[in-house]
Amino acid sequence: MNSHERVVRALNFQRPDRVPMSDALWEDTVTRWHDEGLPREAVSGDVFQGSGGIADYFGFDIDHVSIDASPRLEQKLLHDDGDYVTYRDRFGYTVRKSKGKSRTMEFSNHVTVDREAWERLRERFVLQPGDAARIDTASYFMHMDAYPTWAEARRKFDLVRGRKRYVLADAYGPLEATWRHRGFEALLIDVATDPGFVADMAGAYTDLLLSILRRCLDEGIRPDGFFMVEDLGYTRGMLISPRIWRRIFKPLVGRLGEFLRQEGLTFWMHCCGNAELVFEDLIECGVQVIQPLEAKSGLHVRDLARKYGRRLCYWGNIDVVNMANGTDAEVEAEIRDKILPFVEAGGGYLYHSDHSVPPEVSFSRYCYVLDLVRRCG
Repeated sequence: MNSHERVVRALNFQRPDRVPMSDALWEDTVTRWHDEGLPREAVSGDVFQGSGGIADYFGFDIDHVSIDASPRLEQKLLHDDGDYVTYRDRFGYTVRKSKGKSRTMEFSNHVTVDREAWERLRERFVLQPGDAARIDTASYFMHMDAYPTWAEARRKFDLVRGRKRYVLADAYGPLEATWRHRGFEALLIDVATDPGFVADMAGAYTDLLLSILRRCLDEGIRPDGFFMVEDLGYTRGMLISPRIWRRIFKPLVGRLGEFLRQEGLTFWMHCCGNAELVFEDLIECGVQVIQPLEAKSGLHVRDLARKYGRRLCYWGNIDVVNMANGTDAEVEAEIRDKILPFVEAGGGYLYHSDHSVPPEVSFSRYCYVLDLVRRCG
C-alpha cells in the first residue's frame, strides 16, 4: 500500500498492511540526531510536523499544509540576539523563542486589549477576494515570508499530493485562535466573566476559517482531512470547565464538523493534556481522530478504545519519557500493549509519540521504536 491507502484503511477499520506512522520532532532533537547518524539531506519541510524530507526518511504516512486564518496584521522580526528571536505575529501577539530549539515560548503584547480593540480587529476576520493565498506548504508558525498567490499555492499543494501521503490541512481551533490575539490569561478570565465576548471573538474566527476552507476547495486545493489544533487540557484535566466549553465552543466545533462532513473531509484534532470529559461531545461534533493522547495525563489508547469503540481513531500515546529513559524491554512492552489490540481489531490506530520527540531520545532508540512499530503493527 502507499501511505494514503494505508491511512484510509486504518481510519475505516479495514486492516492496512501496517500501522500508519507520523510524528513530531523537536528542532534540537534533529540537531542531536545529525551527530548520531541522521543524514543532513534527509531534513526538509516541517520537521515538527514530520512532513517533507523527514517523512521520506522515516517512512511517515502523513503530510501537512498549513492554513493562515489570522487577522493578517503586520508580521515583523523585532530582535535576534543569536540565542533568541522575537517577532510580532500576524495573529496579533509578540513571541520570544529559542533559536534552533523547541522550548516553551514567551507570548506578550496581545492586540485585543479590550472590547474597543476587538471591534477594530473584527473587520480583519473576513476573507478578502484579492488577498494572497491563505494556505501554504510551509508551517504557519514563524512564516516570515510572504504568502503565495492562490495559483502558486495550488501548484505547491499538487506537489505535496504527488507524494501519495495522506494530506492534512492544519489550523487553530476557536479557543486556540482567540487567545492568540486576546492573551491566554485574559481569555480565561473572559470565559468566566464575559462568555458572550468570547463567543463573539471565537465565532468571527470560525467564520473566517470556514470561508478559507471553502476557497481552498474552490481553488482545487483539497486535502484529505482538516487538523484542528485546539489545546483543551493539561495533565490533570481541562483548562476550562466542560460546561462552559459546551456553551461557547462546542457549537463552533460542530459547525466545522458539519462542513467537513458535507465536503467529505475527515476531522482530526490535536489536543494536549486530558480533555476526555468532552470526548463524547467531540464525537458529536464530527471529530474522528484524536492526537497526541499524552500518557502522562492518564490517557491510554486501549482503555479509550473500550469506551468509544469505532467512533474514534487514535493517533499517538507512545510515552516519550519511556522512550527516552526506559529499557528496550519496557519500550517494547508499551508498544505491544498499545498497538497489538488495534492490529487485532483491524485498524483505528496511527503511531505518534504522545506529543513530540525531545532531544533526550537518541537516534538509535528512535529507530528502534519505529522498527518495533513496523514489526508489531
